[in-house]
Amino acid sequence: MSADGRWIRPESTRKPVLGPAGARPGGGVALGERDRAAAAVPAPSPTDRRRRKPGLPRVPQPPRPALRADWLPLLAVLLVQGALSYHLIVSNTAFIDEGTYIYSGYQEIAHLRHGTEVSTYETFFSGSPLIYPVVVAVADFVGGLNGARLLSLAFMLSATVAVHLATRRLHGSLAALCAAAAFAALGPTQFLGGLATYDAMALAILAWAGYLAVRLTTGGGYPSLVGSGLLLALAGATKYAALLWVPVVCGIAVLAGTGGSARSWARWRRGLLVLLTFAVAVGAAALAAGQRYVDGFNHTTLQRAPGHDAYSYVAGEAARWVGPLLVVALLGVLAQLVRARRRGGAAWTEFWLALVLLVAGLLAPVNQVRIHTWLSLQKHVDFGAWFSCIVVGAVLARTVLWLRGRFHVTAGIVAAALVVGPLAWEGAAQGREMFGEWSNSKEFVAALEPYIVKGDDRYLVENYNVPAYYLRKQSNWQQWHDLVAVFRRDPATGQMQNGVPAIQAGIEAHEWKVVVLDFTQTGATDRAVQPTLKAAGYRVATVVKSGEHGRYTVYVAPGYDKRP
Repeated sequence: MSADGRWIRPESTRKPVLGPAGARPGGGVALGERDRAAAAVPAPSPTDRRRRKPGLPRVPQPPRPALRADWLPLLAVLLVQGALSYHLIVSNTAFIDEGTYIYSGYQEIAHLRHGTEVSTYETFFSGSPLIYPVVVAVADFVGGLNGARLLSLAFMLSATVAVHLATRRLHGSLAALCAAAAFAALGPTQFLGGLATYDAMALAILAWAGYLAVRLTTGGGYPSLVGSGLLLALAGATKYAALLWVPVVCGIAVLAGTGGSARSWARWRRGLLVLLTFAVAVGAAALAAGQRYVDGFNHTTLQRAPGHDAYSYVAGEAARWVGPLLVVALLGVLAQLVRARRRGGAAWTEFWLALVLLVAGLLAPVNQVRIHTWLSLQKHVDFGAWFSCIVVGAVLARTVLWLRGRFHVTAGIVAAALVVGPLAWEGAAQGREMFGEWSNSKEFVAALEPYIVKGDDRYLVENYNVPAYYLRKQSNWQQWHDLVAVFRRDPATGQMQNGVPAIQAGIEAHEWKVVVLDFTQTGATDRAVQPTLKAAGYRVATVVKSGEHGRYTVYVAPGYDKRP
């Protein structure tokens, strides 16, 4: 995706450790900076030439300036991204996933410190409960929910820095700025920056694995290789869905950089070594984790039950969030195809790299269309968008330079702004929309709090994770139960009951001191048990309306009242 001039991809000062002999990897500084530094170095004497061992030519290392000029525009991008996500952070109470992960993190910490009994989260979490939940629980302990969400913002800002650095090494500073701006403009990026779930952490780790793969091919050595493979394994353990992009990172290790065709062994050796490092790390982690982690991975990811959403709906939602970005990336791939057909050689390798990065942006939508589910799609599409933004940054930079050469630099800047500006405008609206999809639970938690006390009383609450998180100091996790999967052993017959019959039998025996129905996720179950509640003497303590979507009916058992 390079241009004839060096604004897009200047020469690098680093020599590749694992690249083919004579290769000159791409770098990412402003026009002429490397050349001016190299020219300042005196030419070697004839004696030096005779003593030099054969191999890669020694490349001068110019001193780096204290502050690169391209970091100032990046700082502006990060400030805008941070402001947009921070506005979301303070706009709503905890989402059910946030409550679940933070609450489980506190339990895992208590288990690690004191051996306290903990729920088997590894069997149904789509990521290790010992990584992000523990980290976010520490952040919540320090700064509350806002502190936990600020941690996600820090992860997303670091992902923006990573896409800037990766693109700068491949295509130069101008492309890096465009790529970072495009990524920060996306609604899913802003949304993940304000949401305390493990998506932001997994995406950031995956992004840095991608950057190290680029660094490996543009001057890095074995530390970049090992670092990329280990970060891939850590990203996959943090959130299993991140494993979908492991082939993409290995493809970057093969196709990025210059020197040799796409079929050369030196290129494929890099990708295979990254994959081998990843496989060894994952294998060791799986052996140490045990069978329950493997079963959880199969249940939540590898053999996930398909949903019921239509293909068209899932594809339409994905197109709404990242469609414009992928269209620009597709134009970049087509432009690179035309260039490769005209010039051949290394241009074909650049085309294949651009195609791999475009495909990365399509992986999440295609996978979720395959399993008929919209669930978490607004988060997963951002993983692939990170890779596609590299292509977008390159095509926008080439457009700016093309217009500058034929018209004026202003025309190029306007053209880039006409792409990034609408993305940011629409992205901000999408971020607000996503953060408003769940109801504000402040009033509901306040109404439920007087009835919750630590002990043996049991509470049947639909989507209990949010109140359990807010009321964790006055309750135990064993006291909370959801209406999704309820199991009960009949004390008279000893038989196991599950589902609606188990709930109804527990209500008739007054085993549930508090029951909360909201007729949303388990509406059929709520309607089935509501008559049983009335027949068993449960009374409606309060009905709380939270926001536009939430309406909670709180039932309490006979003789059960507010706690002192």
